[in-house]
Amino acid sequence: MTVGDFDTYYSDNPWTVVDKNQRVWYDPELTSLYRRSAIFTPTIQFMKNLGDMRATKMVMTQLLSPHPDYTALAVRQMWMPASHIDSRSVEITFSRYGGKVAYTVYDDIVSYWKQNGVAGLRRIMRGALGEHMIEVLDMLARNAYLDGAIDSGFVLYQGGGSDFSAIGTGDTFDINVGLDIWLGMTQRDVAQVIGPNGAGGSIVCYTSPGVIYDIQKGTDGKDGWVAINQYANPGALLRNEVGSFKNVRFVQSPKLVLWNCGTIIAQGSVTTAINAGDGAPNPGTTKVDNTYMVGQTTAGVKNYIEVGSWGTGTLASINVGDIITIHVTRTSANGITNGVNFQEGTLHNRRVVSKTATPDRIVLDKPIMVDMNTDLGGGVYAYVTKGRNIHGSIFVGGPNGIVSGVAAPPRIHTPAPVDDYEMMQRFSWDAYLGYQTYDPNVFEVVFSAGTTRVKGDATVQ
Repeated sequence: MTVGDFDTYYSDNPWTVVDKNQRVWYDPELTSLYRRSAIFTPTIQFMKNLGDMRATKMVMTQLLSPHPDYTALAVRQMWMPASHIDSRSVEITFSRYGGKVAYTVYDDIVSYWKQNGVAGLRRIMRGALGEHMIEVLDMLARNAYLDGAIDSGFVLYQGGGSDFSAIGTGDTFDINVGLDIWLGMTQRDVAQVIGPNGAGGSIVCYTSPGVIYDIQKGTDGKDGWVAINQYANPGALLRNEVGSFKNVRFVQSPKLVLWNCGTIIAQGSVTTAINAGDGAPNPGTTKVDNTYMVGQTTAGVKNYIEVGSWGTGTLASINVGDIITIHVTRTSANGITNGVNFQEGTLHNRRVVSKTATPDRIVLDKPIMVDMNTDLGGGVYAYVTKGRNIHGSIFVGGPNGIVSGVAAPPRIHTPAPVDDYEMMQRFSWDAYLGYQTYDPNVFEVVFSAGTTRVKGDATVQ
């Protein structure tokens, strides 16, 4: 297979829209890290807001081409009306995103920064701070694709349903759906799919490892699947590309498993506040997988999540080894009443390592890393949900399906210490931007069931 130059159409980071003369020294470092690690954003066009960076919105205009009127002219006709040109526009709303890491002056990484300045800060950016920034922006890009397809109607639910509730364990991904999507994009005149001179280009499909597993294990996948080491002309491979099927290039990412977002099997209310650090077993007495001493023994840290009441199912429906979701918001928008909202930034997917009844307590493989200590009403602080897993497959046939308006690109900040002994060194980043569907014709999403495996047997939940 000739992969073509699909990956050359795009601006793959939010800094390329800023004039090079305006960049500070660390922007290239962030750009390099971003290009190495981001999954979804290489197919998103970033547009710079040329107005006031305090603006809250950005409007982008698309030109509508004139109609090709092929009616024959009268032999002696001297005048005719001009072809009409029109436009349409989309509006991008800016939001602010950011994060922070903090170290004490006794941490080696801070000592190195103080002694080596720029080189030290580069090391910090390449570590937790840069990883946090990339994860935030990449998840925003993922959500823009998934939500954009749902809103525009360019979405298919495996099994023929109309939302997540219709997806059962038998509705795994059918690789031939790529042919349906190819047909639709061709008839919608997606230029990159039609290809030069009608020769045909390539579609990229971002999907989950479970879907790739089902493709490779299935009969259709065995007949037509081409691994990357079998490409006739590999060219420039996309990050995490694993193979192709009839001119659809497949890229895998665990971020496309929407854990527990389908039909609810069990859901309980957390009736005691969760503070960052809660949930993992006591490292002084218990090792996760008989290997890891996880979390803290500090006074006040709860080494469990307590579930006070159950709305659906019971604790008995949750097994050791299950991946459950701890979340503070619920949504019925995808056909599941009070379902998991995959767009919630604070939700945690965690593996159950033990449980006890009366009181109902669940112990997780890793602690909860943010506070969930706000009373949501009626003494409920969060929810614990086990449900069907939904796998998203994003088919992208060309540029500008999603655009990001950038009012202020990601920047690094090193605020001065404010504690009494100037011990706490903080490093933070923020950005002011937004994602918006620009041309829904060039991307579609397929939701399906898929195989998952953490430990033990591979199953479709």
